[in-house]
Amino acid sequence: MVNKTKILSDLSKMAVDAMSTFSGIKKEVETLVRLRVNKTINKMRLVKREEFEVLKKIVQKLAADNANLRKKTKKKKKKKPF
Repeated sequence: MVNKTKILSDLSKMAVDAMSTFSGIKKEVETLVRLRVNKTINKMRLVKREEFEVLKKIVQKLAADNANLRKKTKKKKKKKPF
């Protein structure tokens, strides 16, 4: 009976050790994948989301300003001084 308990205890210990090892391997693989993805994104020279949003707002404001200027110039063209 003592041998069965010892065997089960050893098996349990091995299972716990294996799980911690697999957990470590999982973290290592996640880190490697994250680094590869970041490297690929940097090679593609993509912009970050925050930078994109800022530029998008700037472009929208400039487009609105441009539309307003066009309206003003059309009004001036309709009014002839003579």
